[in-house]
Amino acid sequence: MGIDIVPMEKGGGSDGTPISIEELDKLRQVAEKARRNVIKMLFYDQTIHVGSSLSSIEILTTLIFKHIRTDSSLVNKDWLILSKGHAAPALYAVLAEKGYIKEEELWRIQDITGLLQGHPETFIPGVDMSTGSLGQGLSFGIGVATGIKMANGTGRVYVIMGDGEQDEGEIWEAMTHAVVRNLDNLIAFIEMNNFQLDGSTDEIKPKNFLPKVWEAVGWKVLNCDGHDFISITNAVNEAYKASKPVVIFAKTVRGKGFPPIENTHKQRSSPDDARKYLLNA
Repeated sequence: MGIDIVPMEKGGGSDGTPISIEELDKLRQVAEKARRNVIKMLFYDQTIHVGSSLSSIEILTTLIFKHIRTDSSLVNKDWLILSKGHAAPALYAVLAEKGYIKEEELWRIQDITGLLQGHPETFIPGVDMSTGSLGQGLSFGIGVATGIKMANGTGRVYVIMGDGEQDEGEIWEAMTHAVVRNLDNLIAFIEMNNFQLDGSTDEIKPKNFLPKVWEAVGWKVLNCDGHDFISITNAVNEAYKASKPVVIFAKTVRGKGFPPIENTHKQRSSPDDARKYLLNA
């Protein structure tokens, strides 16, 4: 059985719309601003996970500005679960562009006087699950997706995970349960940026077999370029057609767009590096 690859060209699924030129321009503007703001956060907190955050900017921007539907009902709204919770700065930066968070809160991240924590918390507007311990987001997402189905709701659940996170046994337990439940309202992203806490995933535990595993278990498997808005949207629109849970393997670059750490094992950087970047960007 082959793996479906979503091309980087305009197009849409039966339950989704293609990206217009205006939408594409808007997404690029939002992502550019969010990327700059994540890097700017280094002036206020040097402990944030910049590398993983910059890896997620385009996926979060596309989902929040193009696909996530809001509703007053918990079973008719769409849920976004950032299972790789250490990428919270990216989520906050995009939510600020959406108007959920005041931009000035970004400059108080992890400050005792501020709203934003190092990992997402549900008291933060726009955050659907408190995350931090890796591997738990998929299980929670399956529970929410199951509840939506039982209530005949229309909501979908999006879960964003990292490739290193796939070492967690809870994910392997959860992935089979989603298929048993036939959760066609569940879409998982796995960012393949080839780095985890201890180094390169190729050195620690190569992940090239993962798509075959997820497909063998019973998921619909798609690939996309995790930094290309059209490719991401095509993948999501294709996922809407599936009658089973969908996992999208998104090729990303750790530290994307920030030369001091781009495509390296480094998670953090300095205010000096941030200042140089912002002056030259």
